Amino acid sequence: MQAKIKIRALVFGLVLPYFALVMYFILRIQEHPIPTWFAYFGLTYLLGSIMLVTLVSRRIARGSRPQAAVQSRPMVRMGARAWVGYLLAVWCGLFLWGTVETIRGKLEWRRALPSGVFLLAFIGIFARLLYIDIKGSKAAG
Repeated sequence: MQAKIKIRALVFGLVLPYFALVMYFILRIQEHPIPTWFAYFGLTYLLGSIMLVTLVSRRIARGSRPQAAVQSRPMVRMGARAWVGYLLAVWCGLFLWGTVETIRGKLEWRRALPSGVFLLAFIGIFARLLYIDIKGSKAAG
């Protein structure tokens, strides 16, 4: 089995239980409101899944035979990098705005602190992956 198929199966296996849980809460929303812990659980599950797939996919790819390198089109790669850079800029702006508003007392710190931690984690992961992508393309080209 190819490494890409294994990684896709891993992603699907992690996403399916989460969507099943989301659908359970959505379908019973008429009866009960969504619990307050659900948003934090969803962010934690998403963050953990991204980290797990990133770590495990390297191990899966190491064990497979090297295939002929398929170079992606430069415009597509630059577009993806630009999109990730845009997301990072927006998330950094949101983090700074939330920090200032929390210090001013306009946002409740008990809600802002976990949100800021999740935002910093996503900023760190995406910035690291963008750095690795740019560094890898400079070494290859």
